[in-house]
Amino acid sequence: MEILAGRAGYDFVSFTGEKYQSLSRFKAGKIKTEIRLKKRDRKIITILSRIPIVRSFSILFELMFEYYGRFLFAVIVMFLMEYLFSGTSNSYLLYTIPFSSLEILLGVLFVAGLIIKITPTGRYHGAEHKIANAYQRDTNLTLEKVKKQPRTHKYCGTNLVTAFFICFFILSMIFGDAIWVFLISWILGFELWRSEPKGIWSLVLMIGNVAQYLLFTSKPKEKHLMVAIEAITKLEEKELASK
Repeated sequence: MEILAGRAGYDFVSFTGEKYQSLSRFKAGKIKTEIRLKKRDRKIITILSRIPIVRSFSILFELMFEYYGRFLFAVIVMFLMEYLFSGTSNSYLLYTIPFSSLEILLGVLFVAGLIIKITPTGRYHGAEHKIANAYQRDTNLTLEKVKKQPRTHKYCGTNLVTAFFICFFILSMIFGDAIWVFLISWILGFELWRSEPKGIWSLVLMIGNVAQYLLFTSKPKEKHLMVAIEAITKLEEKELASK
C-alpha cells in the first residue's frame, strides 16, 4: 500500500491511501478508528496543480478550503504581530521595535512550533513520522520496530516551509520586504520541494529535520505509537480489501 499523506492533531493520527483515509483517536482508554473514502480534489485545485508556477498556490487554496478557520486565525495573528511590532511610537513610555517580515514570520513559526511541542500534537506528529518510516521499510509493524525509527520524515510539510524560508531569506536580503519577494519565494520554495534538486535539497532536509525535531515533534509514548499503528493498519486492511 502506498501512503499518500499523513496528518497528526491534538488527539489523532490520520493516513491517506489511494482510495481511503483513516483517522484514529485515543478516547476513554480505547483506540477508535474511522475509515472513510478519500475526498476528491476540487476541480480548481486539480487544474491549478497542473500549471507550472501557479501550481505552487494550489496547496494554499486546498489548505484554505479544508482548514479555513485555522487559516483565518493565522492571518489575524500575523496582522496583529505586524501592528504591534512594526513602526515606532512617539510615546516615552510605550514604543515598538521595527521588525522585518522575515523576523515576524519566524516569530509566528516559532510560537506555533512551541505550541505543537508542548501539546499532545507534537507526540502524535512524532508517532505519525515513526510509523510512516517503519512502514516504508517493513509493512510488518511491531512496537519495537517503530520505536527505533526517527521522528523526522523527509516528506513532512515542514520541509516545504523550510524551502520557502531559505528562498525568502536570500531574496529579502537583496530586494527587501516587497510583497513580490514573498510570492516569488513561495513559488521557488514550492518548486524546490517538488523537484528535490541534489545539493540544495540536502541543505533543506538538514534544516527541516532540525526544525521537526526541536519544534514540531515530541518523543511519542507507547499510547501515541499504538494510535498511529492502528491508523495505518486499518487503512491497509481497507485498501487491500477494495482491490
